[in-house]
Amino acid sequence: MKYLSLLALVLVFMSCNSTQSGSKKQNAEQQVISQVKSATLSIDQLMTVAADKVGQEVCFKGLVNHVCAHSGKRCILKNAEGNLSIRVEATGDLEGFNKEIAGNDLVVTGILREKRLATSEIDEWEMQVKEKSKSEEGGKHCSSEMANIKEMRDWMKANNKDYYAIYYVDGTDYEVVE
Repeated sequence: MKYLSLLALVLVFMSCNSTQSGSKKQNAEQQVISQVKSATLSIDQLMTVAADKVGQEVCFKGLVNHVCAHSGKRCILKNAEGNLSIRVEATGDLEGFNKEIAGNDLVVTGILREKRLATSEIDEWEMQVKEKSKSEEGGKHCSSEMANIKEMRDWMKANNKDYYAIYYVDGTDYEVVE
């Protein structure tokens, strides 16, 4: 009888101890989730550090402005002000983006990539736009393209670069923020 009582007492202590370790495990998981959320950048923050993060995994949050209707393989996220955007391409296990996510905030994880437009490419584009504007009358489309070209040249001058950097993300995962 003493042995049975002793065995019962040991089992009670063991079960209390396992509950504590389960609770510690839960706390550790919550800390990891909390760290990931705090490491999530805004689009503004991402663009500020983009040149240093090319080729690295990034986690950022933005508002879905557009989902490609044809394939669903890409979406465009904007910042809160709507003046910065970044394209996300579905890669790896991420098969695509559901059209219903448009208008929602997303947290995206993926590899930051950069495409560089050389000055010569921008010059060629500008010549094509000027030729097109001659054949069109008062082309609104051409004026917006010329504004984009001017913005690119201004950025190149301000950053002392001979190219214009376009950043995008090869997305590997995303989560809709409720």
